[in-house]
Amino acid sequence: MPAQAAIPFFFAFLSTKSVRKFMNQFKLDFKEFVQALFTWKYWWMLTALALGVFTFSGVVNGILLPHNFYAGGLTGLGLLFYEYIKEFIPFSLLYVLLNIPIFIIGFREFSLKFILTSLIGMAFYAISLEMTDGIRISINDPMLAAIFGGALAGFSTGIYLSLGGSVGGLDIIGTVIKKRLAIPIGTVFNIVNFVVISSNAFLYDLETALYTGVFMYVFSWSMQKGQIGFSQRKSVFIISGRSEEVAENVLKKLDRGFTYFHASGGYAKEEKRVIYTVINLLELGRLKEYLFNTDPDAFISVQDTGDVIGKRFLTWEEEGFRKRN
Repeated sequence: MPAQAAIPFFFAFLSTKSVRKFMNQFKLDFKEFVQALFTWKYWWMLTALALGVFTFSGVVNGILLPHNFYAGGLTGLGLLFYEYIKEFIPFSLLYVLLNIPIFIIGFREFSLKFILTSLIGMAFYAISLEMTDGIRISINDPMLAAIFGGALAGFSTGIYLSLGGSVGGLDIIGTVIKKRLAIPIGTVFNIVNFVVISSNAFLYDLETALYTGVFMYVFSWSMQKGQIGFSQRKSVFIISGRSEEVAENVLKKLDRGFTYFHASGGYAKEEKRVIYTVINLLELGRLKEYLFNTDPDAFISVQDTGDVIGKRFLTWEEEGFRKRN
């Protein structure tokens, strides 16, 4: 096609409805990203992200590589491939190369702000891997090394994840697979981690693979604690035929708010009001004692709860959000 004819065709393509819709959404997403750059919350997240990936990189270079342990997720896959090509490219470059197709696949599935933040996080991680290259953490016992490395890397990762940070990786590809194939993200991670641990046993020995499993477990637990903190909240459902007395004698003593849900009993077919409230772990014992003294026939269900934003807990401002004018 001649160049003169290609130009009108190009502009005709840009004028199509789908392209205009994509460009409009791109402008809105980019505006959202620019607005985030002018908030302290975003820069606080970037600071936590930089410190978190630097810590994780120190664990990779200081513990995982010297002990031949692998990690979970994309870092684990990268360490597996690195065994065969470490004479040719550094691990930092390999991680970036592995992320390129992932970002291409996930570009249409996530907001531009998330993609750009993940690219920044990936860049931080690659730079940190280079900066910590040569670091060795002097823990000779492999079990202690796995536990210490998992706790250190997991907790620092959980902190920046709780603030909205990301370094790309399998979170993106897992979400895409879930949307397209209806396969849970947890299943994707379990398959990858199984491949990583099995490969670790094949390349080295079963004992090394088991230490890798210990590292992954401690990392996962510590990451969760880094995200939600150690001050665990409890959401409580109370089903009682004396809901007014329970609310008066139980929840008001704890100085906690509550909400009524109207429900119908599946067995007795009676109309009841279910009480819902959120308390902290220290208040749970008092709640049970007050409830037993008020209505020993009451039914109570207690679940773990992560973030709680609202009265008597964190405010939106404390979470770093600011009201727009």
